[in-house]
Amino acid sequence: MRNKLLVPVCGLLIIAGLSGCATFFGAGQTPRLTQFQEKLYAVKNWTLDGRIAVKAGKEGWNANLFWEHDGSQERLRIYGPFNQGAVSIILQNNRVYINEGNGNVTSSPDPDDLLKIRLGFSVPLSSLRFWLLGIPAPDSEYRAQLDDKGGLIGFEQQAWVLGFENFENVGNFVMPKKMTVQGNQVRLRLVVDEWVFKN
Repeated sequence: MRNKLLVPVCGLLIIAGLSGCATFFGAGQTPRLTQFQEKLYAVKNWTLDGRIAVKAGKEGWNANLFWEHDGSQERLRIYGPFNQGAVSIILQNNRVYINEGNGNVTSSPDPDDLLKIRLGFSVPLSSLRFWLLGIPAPDSEYRAQLDDKGGLIGFEQQAWVLGFENFENVGNFVMPKKMTVQGNQVRLRLVVDEWVFKN
């Protein structure tokens, strides 16, 4: 049954510092989201322009982030001021390609492993592409944190904890403006400067 609630779980999402009553949904089921959030699953083309702060173990860095979702392909560009130290990442058909410039391109059928080797941290890109939109990946279970109106303000999925701090109206959608992604000894903080929907 669509949107069927399986098990209610109340408590703390300690890792993210979020509190409240969480709701646990089953794998493969459409989450109980707003009609606008549900429509985001069908969006085929969008871009995000913003900034990212990464903390992995004792290491940390800040960069600009451009992410383009085009059908089944993800294209990322991570770069410093004046495009300094730019790294391009393409995820296509579960294979990742990383271009670090000067003809240095590596690829692997294991995106998490290659990200760890080349960038020093790994995050599930195929799921992150949904998380950025403020919705859980559709292929695995999650615990959701809701506000007092029943809106989704955070969730835990695949041992990662998501927290959304600010939202903004973008066309017919309400999109995350600031978010935190934390897990696997990695903490990402993202600030979105611009969302663009192409379809």
